[in-house]
Amino acid sequence: MPALVDTGAQESSIDSELANELGLLLVDQQVIAGAGGRHTVDVFLAQIYVPDLGQTLHGHFAGVHLAQGDMPHKAILGRDFLSRCVMIYDGPENRVTLLI
Repeated sequence: MPALVDTGAQESSIDSELANELGLLLVDQQVIAGAGGRHTVDVFLAQIYVPDLGQTLHGHFAGVHLAQGDMPHKAILGRDFLSRCVMIYDGPENRVTLLI
């Protein structure tokens, strides 16, 4: 499943529709803020595995409305995940490389 690497996101999150489809455990609600302003979202207990890096991120993930916003991504990888990586951004090639 595609994920968006978001250096502006402090924490990683998951699409709320996907979380509900998977039957993930709803553990809390929290207020988040983004381009759409502040709003309350459900928080799910989950894990995200990135096979190309052999890394798993587990814990609480805000359920954000990616599918409802016509986004192709199913998750957002924020700085909580990126803190484990070296990220190389190649602007001319439009490519991001993550290294562990």
